[in-house]
Amino acid sequence: MISSKPIFSGFNLRPLGRKGDMVTPIGLAGSGIGHFRKPPYDVYKWGLNNGINLFMWVPPYKNMTKSIVELPAQRRSELFIVSGVNRGGPKEIRDKVYTFLKTLKIEKLPCLLLFWVTSESRVREPIIEELVRLRDEGLCDNIGLSTHNRKMANELYTKNIFDIFMLRYNAAHRGLEQDFFDKLDSKRLPGVITYTSTRWNKLLRRPSSWNENLPRPGDLYRFPLSHQFVTATWMSPGNIEELKANLTEIAEGPLKPEEDRFIRRFGDRVHESKSWGITNFFERSSRY
Repeated sequence: MISSKPIFSGFNLRPLGRKGDMVTPIGLAGSGIGHFRKPPYDVYKWGLNNGINLFMWVPPYKNMTKSIVELPAQRRSELFIVSGVNRGGPKEIRDKVYTFLKTLKIEKLPCLLLFWVTSESRVREPIIEELVRLRDEGLCDNIGLSTHNRKMANELYTKNIFDIFMLRYNAAHRGLEQDFFDKLDSKRLPGVITYTSTRWNKLLRRPSSWNENLPRPGDLYRFPLSHQFVTATWMSPGNIEELKANLTEIAEGPLKPEEDRFIRRFGDRVHESKSWGITNFFERSSRY
């Protein structure tokens, strides 16, 4: 799984999962919560043609599906596709995996997640055993979960069950640093993919009583990518122009100390404003 063009000149490709597959630091995702037709097809096509090899996929993402299945079989096998299930027991999970493989025309799924895990009941033993079986049978390379529950994520990490964690981390929500990152064993690091880098676009807007400049959109993605334990982060741009502009800024590489301090201070101010409302779960990073 190799990126064919150096569009991430400021960030190296990173190893992800049990096999250490090299992935681009930015992965493309679809828009959630009623916006399944976005991003448009040409965004995914441009990303594929310019070396992005990490994708967050679920069946409603029709534009992404089209861009993937029209690739030659060998090219499809080089992508690191993350998908998952948010309900169902062992049989339902297995059936969905078979459906995923058939839909995407691939032989195995690089990563299977349990989506939006909110309690330990979702990671009970029969579920875990089925995930491990699917991995052992070669139907997926890695298993993992996504959750907002940082304490539970750390507890599951200590049990050495999951290969990849999908977790919220941005300038306004930094609890992952003390609740998860600071507790990791540097000799046994999991793959970590973060989401909501722009906090549902709230970090792109001026909070009250803030008279300084705003961070650039690309800087909000540089923030998680600058953390040593973050492998990649998701982006769901609204069009090719947004994607290109973000990548140009991301290519500047890790945040400088003064940039990091500024974004953290800005993130604190946004968090204090308590302005909520989810418009796009995977970050449709509008620049306007």
